[in-house]
Amino acid sequence: MRKKILIYGITGQDGSYLAENYLEKKFIVHGISRKKSGWDRNLKKLGILNKLKIFKLDKKYKNLNKILLNNYTYIFFLGGQSSVIASYKKLEQETYDSQILPLQTILENLRTKKICKTKLMFSSSSEIFGYHKKKKLNEESLKKPLSPYALSKLIGYEIVKSYREMFDLDVFTIIFFNHESALRSDDFIFKKLLNYIKTKNFSKKLELGNIDVIRDWGSSEEYMKIIIKIMENKKIEDYILATGFSIKLRKIIEYFFKKKNLDYKKYIKINKKFFRAHEIKENYANIDKIKKIIKAYPKIRHEDLIDQFYKYEI
Repeated sequence: MRKKILIYGITGQDGSYLAENYLEKKFIVHGISRKKSGWDRNLKKLGILNKLKIFKLDKKYKNLNKILLNNYTYIFFLGGQSSVIASYKKLEQETYDSQILPLQTILENLRTKKICKTKLMFSSSSEIFGYHKKKKLNEESLKKPLSPYALSKLIGYEIVKSYREMFDLDVFTIIFFNHESALRSDDFIFKKLLNYIKTKNFSKKLELGNIDVIRDWGSSEEYMKIIIKIMENKKIEDYILATGFSIKLRKIIEYFFKKKNLDYKKYIKINKKFFRAHEIKENYANIDKIKKIIKAYPKIRHEDLIDQFYKYEI
């Protein structure tokens, strides 16, 4: 019998690539989307929209219980409001609700129905650590979130950990550091840079916030292949997923423009209104655990990642 998986948040970059990979492995793929418009863009782009089943959630997540009756082998929780900036503003309550309420519903289904063969992966974020200056962060590092988004991801992480320890469920968390792809929405920095350069209309400068932040940037496409290896591993553990290499955003911008023989300094304008409150100035990842247990780690770094953007989009 073919195995069946559920991807909560299937229309985002991670969910779409994950669906593509599992379809290639001959799994039955179901997905959940919260988006009202443009939800099928990435799935169409990958040519897989007609190869899977999509469920739309109601506002109170009541139909989620019915969806879970399908008895999935794997469940991937990748959804929820994902913008750090938006979580400070009008979407603060939605940020908590979209992360925590459906996660609790899924975990309660796994607990009460004793579906012990179902594995669940929760997607968390490096934002849960807050700011630790130059310290390399591992899975046990102190967590001190500095935004509603980060707090929602930490709450999810702690709930998953508690259900694993209290009820012996096969549930775990992946703490993702920054990762990008051609499937990213336009409000993320890599896509902003790409779209600006694609227009070739440089009469108006591209306004950005703090470009001296330091981050670990990887490839969503590559990360999802590693996620499959983690899910297939018998050991249920939480992992950081990152490249282990951090770089200043200014260098990313420079490389984007350099690909078209342009000097970024002529086209970028720094606007302090885009600076984030409680900005995490830098973060660094220790990926020793995933190397040791999974025997796999990301190898695509920023230059190859930017090359991929140009390959797919220009």
